[in-house]
Amino acid sequence: MTGEAYDHLMAVVVLGAIFMATVFVVPSLTYVNLLYMEQQQMQNVALSAIKTMLFDEGYPSNWGSMHGASMFNENDVNRFGLALLSEPSLYVLDSNKVQRLANNPTGNITYQKAKELLGLSGYGFSLIIRPLFNVDRAVSIGRPDDKTATIDFQVNVSRYDGRPVPNAIVLATIIYAVDTPATSFGQCRVTTDSLGRCQGSHAVSVVGNQKITDVIVIFRVTVADLATMVVCAEDTRHPNNIAKINVVGDNIVLTNPDEMVGPHAARWVLNILMFNFETTVNLLNGSRSNEFKLTYGQGFGVWSQEFNGLSTSEPSVLIFTFDAVDRGRTVLLLVGPYALWSPSGAIGFNTDVNHGGETVSVQRNVIISGMACSAELTLWKTQ
Repeated sequence: MTGEAYDHLMAVVVLGAIFMATVFVVPSLTYVNLLYMEQQQMQNVALSAIKTMLFDEGYPSNWGSMHGASMFNENDVNRFGLALLSEPSLYVLDSNKVQRLANNPTGNITYQKAKELLGLSGYGFSLIIRPLFNVDRAVSIGRPDDKTATIDFQVNVSRYDGRPVPNAIVLATIIYAVDTPATSFGQCRVTTDSLGRCQGSHAVSVVGNQKITDVIVIFRVTVADLATMVVCAEDTRHPNNIAKINVVGDNIVLTNPDEMVGPHAARWVLNILMFNFETTVNLLNGSRSNEFKLTYGQGFGVWSQEFNGLSTSEPSVLIFTFDAVDRGRTVLLLVGPYALWSPSGAIGFNTDVNHGGETVSVQRNVIISGMACSAELTLWKTQ
């Protein structure tokens, strides 16, 4: 009798344990599985979306270069894709299309339109394109007189997860304007150490009656044949205080800044150079005449000119020399690829949003105008 009672008691305990497992453990496992399936579904949607963005040319295939009297109209875009037309290599983006993601004075595609074309109903997303490497830099431009400029710099190259990048070739290019007017160059090449750090110094000078009026420094960082570029420092005000510069196909378009420091005075385009870090090509010799004038006065709020073959040449940098009345001196501006124009060195598309909830992110390396960048897509559910 005692043994039977013991057996019955053990059976009750085992059945109770099974019941408790059924009530508490199984639902928990089911919830975990459902959560995993939802994450996997979001991952698949994100992978499909970034593949479309980076592989597809969109339609029309030149939608980023569409330009005319009405500028750009997003309603003319029937399919969204950033790939470069007829480019056999993967992950090569069209800089004209990339420009349309930002607040472009010649017109941009809105987040809602892109979301609609991508078929992402029920989801939200953000896209950020930035240089492939994180380049922290400290630059000092010494101007003891108007004939000499000394540039000292320290650079720390890392990946965005904080890992240092050793043996990166850092090419510092010093571009300076002379009052004749003319544009000159100086370069300093150094290599990062095991901690991704390097430093260098370079001096530029002029002779005779010439005077240095402006200095800009840019860095090109190359790792295993992948090059990225950042604007480092300027001796003058930020370029957008002089003009907003956009490249639309073969057209260079200048527009007035939204807010201009000082008097809203006239500016004239004196020269445009196409620069690829080794050679320069002169695109334009301007003058202080109405043909090259940009100001807030009627009829001069936009300056545009076509340069045949510009869209296929993919210049690393376009260098503008301006005669600015409010400055009383020549000013240099840089343009392209588009990441250079942003103070943060990145292009953000719908990044200022508090989405809450779960997200998934996918990242791919891309090439824009010969420079290596990172494209990161973040996706979340909206319902």
